[in-house]
Amino acid sequence: MDAKTASSKIAKTVQAGIAACLLPVFFLYILLGKPDYKIMNAMSGVVVPAARIVGDGITWPVRAIGHLQENIKERKGIRQENRELRAKLDAFVAAQNGCIALQAENQRLEQTLDIVRMYPKKSVIARVIFENSAFAASSFILDKGESSGIQPGMAVISKDGFLAGTVISVTAESAKIRKITDTESNIPVRVAGSDVLGFLRGRGNAAPVFELFSDQEFSPTPGVMLLASGIGGSLPDGIPIGKIKRSGAGGSASVKLGTKTTSEAIVLIYK
Repeated sequence: MDAKTASSKIAKTVQAGIAACLLPVFFLYILLGKPDYKIMNAMSGVVVPAARIVGDGITWPVRAIGHLQENIKERKGIRQENRELRAKLDAFVAAQNGCIALQAENQRLEQTLDIVRMYPKKSVIARVIFENSAFAASSFILDKGESSGIQPGMAVISKDGFLAGTVISVTAESAKIRKITDTESNIPVRVAGSDVLGFLRGRGNAAPVFELFSDQEFSPTPGVMLLASGIGGSLPDGIPIGKIKRSGAGGSASVKLGTKTTSEAIVLIYK
């Protein structure tokens, strides 16, 4: 559209507006100055609609402000409703999280109840006099041995009750213990609260792994407790070992051991 055409349309619009404004004036002139009812009736069909159009144009800002106020009130109501719904949603999420926490606590209690330690009637508390964690080897030596009833193959636990290793050799007054982190260590274990069996394989300074599951459908879940299974009679059943840390590749899971390096250990005399 060129400038000439635009100017023409604007001029026509202005003229129409002026004519619409003058029509009511002309109508009043006829009514007051020359009361000819025929002319008045003829012009009423034009003047009234024109006056209505002019009135609508004049009152448009007022009506627009009214609509705006209504929209603002409606938006305020929607925002208030959104806040109320958000509060209800937050309360629902909090309640759901509480249920999840209770469910996790219930699972933990079930696992704790499942940890039935079949400890022997006799045990020997010994002091750690040497520890070796070089390369792949992980072992320590206790200051008590065969004279105290300690024999190879016996289980050794930490003072907090977690499996630390097994006796591999003894002298009259000492015993060498292979840690469960040693690369030569491969202990039969089970998942607390289930019948899933497997083996805990040591990896030296790296975290040991739980692998070779008896149930191929088993999916390792972080936080699940592992216990000594007692299969083969090498260890008492039910000794806590640690918790699954995270799933690994090839159907295995790394394990966070419960035992910590201490100055003392307990040898379970069960043979």
